[in-house]
Amino acid sequence: MTIGGGLEKLNDIDVTTDSGADSALVSIEYMIQNAIDSAASFGSAQGRIETQSNFITSLTDSLKSGIGTLVDADMEEASARLQALQVQQQLGVQALSIANQAPQSLLSLFR
Repeated sequence: MTIGGGLEKLNDIDVTTDSGADSALVSIEYMIQNAIDSAASFGSAQGRIETQSNFITSLTDSLKSGIGTLVDADMEEASARLQALQVQQQLGVQALSIANQAPQSLLSLFR
C-alpha cells in the first residue's frame, strides 16, 4: 500500500485506446478496493478505540465509586471514634466529680 492510496496512477490513465481503457478500469478498481480496505481498517480501529474508551469510562466510574465508599467508611469510623472519646471524656468528668465529692463527705462527718 502506498501513501495516497495509489492516486498517483490517475496521471497514467489513457482512455484513448481500448487497451488503455481496460488498464484504466483495472487501476480504478484497484484504487476503489484500496479505499474500501482503508475504510475497513479505519472502522476497525475506531471500534477498538470506542471499546477502550468505554472501558476507561467504566473503570473511572468504578474507581470514583470505590473512593467514595472508602471516604464514607473512613468518615463513619472517625465519627464512631470521636463519639467513643466523647463518652470516655464524660465518664472521666463524672468519675472526677464523684471522687471530689467523697473527700467532702468525709470532711463533713468530722464537723
